[in-house]
Amino acid sequence: MTTRLLPRDEWPKLAGTELETVVTMLPDSAAVIVVEDAGVIVGCWSLLPVYHAEGIWIRPDYRRKGGVALRLLRGLRTVARRYGARAVCTASMDTTVSTLIERIGGQKMPGTHYTVPMGV
Repeated sequence: MTTRLLPRDEWPKLAGTELETVVTMLPDSAAVIVVEDAGVIVGCWSLLPVYHAEGIWIRPDYRRKGGVALRLLRGLRTVARRYGARAVCTASMDTTVSTLIERIGGQKMPGTHYTVPMGV
């Protein structure tokens, strides 16, 4: 078995893996690590810089009026594009925020997410 970085032009080989559905959203700076056995991918994992949008809040008497959410979204999109982000990650702790995120096209990510120390 061999471990290597998979060049971008070979990313179509990720069909059938967990990366298949997100590979088109990976930034150019992403790295895809694969383990191959006789040229067949038997494992993969990607490393990429992720922009995480955190702390959305709207004063209660301004919620659902005044366009605050839309203005925040436009501002977030402007800044994200400036940074070259194709997508951002975010989280929700209540149904109101979840509904807002889903209305603007947000999709729940599968699994449970963790922070893993790299021992640096």
